[in-house]
Amino acid sequence: MLKTPPKIELSWRDENYGSVYAVTAFRNYAGTLDWSDRTHQRFRGCLKRAGFEFHYGRCSYIATRGEREDRQRALCDELARAGFQIERGDVRNLDPQP
Repeated sequence: MLKTPPKIELSWRDENYGSVYAVTAFRNYAGTLDWSDRTHQRFRGCLKRAGFEFHYGRCSYIATRGEREDRQRALCDELARAGFQIERGDVRNLDPQP
């Protein structure tokens, strides 16, 4: 039986205001309530490897180091490698077509 990959939506945001310095940030609006504990662990590992942390005041995942495009692409790469299906917000699809 084939498993359905966990789906995720990345809503990229500008959280660089007030006391927070953010290179880039996102909120996840996909239904993650049905994810298993192991899937949540894989997701948190992807966040950590890509340089993101959850900011409770902003309810967003925020990267504070590096370049915006690099952090966003790193997260998309990590999620894809871990078997996640990115439904929206995959920055790897923004390469210009000839």
